[in-house]
Amino acid sequence: MRHVFVVVGSEAQLRESPPEVLTGDAENQRRVTWYACANQDDPADLLDDANGIVAKLARSPLLAYRFYLLIHNTRLWSGKRPLILIRGRGFVSRLAAYAGTWGGGDVVMLCRNSEAPLGPTRYLLRPDGKLELRTD
Repeated sequence: MRHVFVVVGSEAQLRESPPEVLTGDAENQRRVTWYACANQDDPADLLDDANGIVAKLARSPLLAYRFYLLIHNTRLWSGKRPLILIRGRGFVSRLAAYAGTWGGGDVVMLCRNSEAPLGPTRYLLRPDGKLELRTD
């Protein structure tokens, strides 16, 4: 089973539905949504919507560490590298991309022609839902 973590950092991302990720060989998936806030059961006060850089910097180390542990423990438990689906280039997307990479996950970013993927991005998600290995 392959785990797919969908990162949500703002109210706009919370409202839109995440794209479907198709992995090879009809592999089973477990889709988990990770909210960049203090309480995963109540996705209020998301980090990208926080006012001021001080609030973001104060909360980001704990959130990054929690996400790192989540990815690391999932990788140890399942034996496969989890996929981390990020949608954008905001602060939370960058935080999750780096923390997830350090935890042993593979970052998946939507394939858009106008913007370059973040540094740790391993896969690009094509519009048809298939993964494409990043070559640049």
